Amino acid sequence: MQKTITLLVASFWVLSLSAQNQPPVIQTFTVSPDWTNLTLQIQYEVTDAENDPLEVQIQFSHNGGKDYSITGSVPVSGDFGFPVQPGMRSIQCDITALANLPAALSARLIVDDKQSFDLQSLVNQVDSNRIRADLEYLEGVRHRTAGLAQLKNAQDTIRNLFLNQGFVYEEQTVPFGNYIGKNLIGNHTGTFSAEKVVINDAHYDTVSNAPGADDNGSGTVGFMEAARILGPYPFKKTLRFIGFDLEESGLVGSIRYVSQGIPANEQIEGVFNHEMIGYWSDEPNSQTLPQGFSLVFPAAAAAVAANQYRGDFITNVGNTNSQPLALLFSNSAQQYVPDLKVITLDVPGNGQIVPDLRRSDHTPFWEAGKQALMLTDGANFRNECYHTPGDTLNEKLNFTFLSNVVKATIAAMAQLAEIQHGDWATVPFQNNVSTVQAMAPCILLPYQLDGQSDAFNLQIQTCAFSELNVLLLDMKGTVILEEIIQVQNNDIHTIQTPSLPSGIYVLNIRYGDSVQSQKILLR
Repeated sequence: MQKTITLLVASFWVLSLSAQNQPPVIQTFTVSPDWTNLTLQIQYEVTDAENDPLEVQIQFSHNGGKDYSITGSVPVSGDFGFPVQPGMRSIQCDITALANLPAALSARLIVDDKQSFDLQSLVNQVDSNRIRADLEYLEGVRHRTAGLAQLKNAQDTIRNLFLNQGFVYEEQTVPFGNYIGKNLIGNHTGTFSAEKVVINDAHYDTVSNAPGADDNGSGTVGFMEAARILGPYPFKKTLRFIGFDLEESGLVGSIRYVSQGIPANEQIEGVFNHEMIGYWSDEPNSQTLPQGFSLVFPAAAAAVAANQYRGDFITNVGNTNSQPLALLFSNSAQQYVPDLKVITLDVPGNGQIVPDLRRSDHTPFWEAGKQALMLTDGANFRNECYHTPGDTLNEKLNFTFLSNVVKATIAAMAQLAEIQHGDWATVPFQNNVSTVQAMAPCILLPYQLDGQSDAFNLQIQTCAFSELNVLLLDMKGTVILEEIIQVQNNDIHTIQTPSLPSGIYVLNIRYGDSVQSQKILLR
């Protein structure tokens, strides 16, 4: 039996009006398995503004995209490799080796025009208004006993972001007394060296009496923004975003992750830990230093003193083993975010001599011999509201400063993980040889009638599921609206979009474990 599954791919590229070379865009990606003859036909269409020749990869996964290790067992022919011209193209596959694998399979298409990436345009996509809106929502006590509801809201927000970005989402449970914590993990699997991993993390919990705007809502919304900006692009290495739980209880979440959550075959290339990145002040004497700081870091102490102890810099903390990573961050800031002042600390050993610099989730990575940075505004040595009810965002946090830290992080991660000037898309397909049968996909047709404004229609031709979760996103990946629809076949639902400007949007429709994603033009 032959079944065709089509993905109309959402393109998140933010096109520049400048003369910069634009990356190719996958417009359609169709997978048609024929399990009787053990063949699979792939059709795809790619556009490229400059008509550059493309490098095309097709990869296969049997575990939801966690890895694509089975790719080598699938012989392919047709339009793949380099060079392939843009346009409508096809690939033929022998799927004999997939016949005995689990029912849920997926194919991933990667296209790359092998042009250099304009990292400045990438970091310029960071949106301080969106970061502020995220923090306004997350602010509140996020604690396992004193603020469980807001803690769960934070977990839901992070999880939904990872899913909307198309990341492979995982949760690692973290037992702590009667509470089961959660490390939230979003993987953007690399295309060439997936075993090499670049991490951006932050803890999302708070102490029991603080709404945690700076500690560590600022770090949380920072890695969320980095995930949004980097997610649409392919990378040769794997990107991983982690929200750690129970940091305030003694780094419990990150200790468990480092000790039990890193597969043996993985190589952690670097960790960028956001630990309070929002408090900034140009007032003299707004920055203090830990006792003995000047003895261990005389140059840094002298720089702070020469600047009249102003708290107007980000501290880039790396131990001896992490200095290559620290240099990458400081150089990235200097080149792409020149307004961000960075003071870099070379911490001897694993920081035992300066315990104040071991108080966050980078420390377990140091202890495991992994390169890791703590990027911090200085916590209680700058922010007097640290661990108090006054840790709020209203007129206390500087979102230009916070955004600049995120920009420097993005630039460093993009270089380390080897960003590609291309596009990627995945589509699931079913192994019908398997004894496990999944529900058939839904056939959904969104459209807007001539003269229809402030709304569009969704026709449900057929769907075996009872409920659809519909999300509309702008081209930067921001969720504009979300609506739950109860399914009736051959029904048409009208979805209201009041006050939206005309333009191209992305429609994500979730049913079961599947997502249909496509572009829609709203007028």
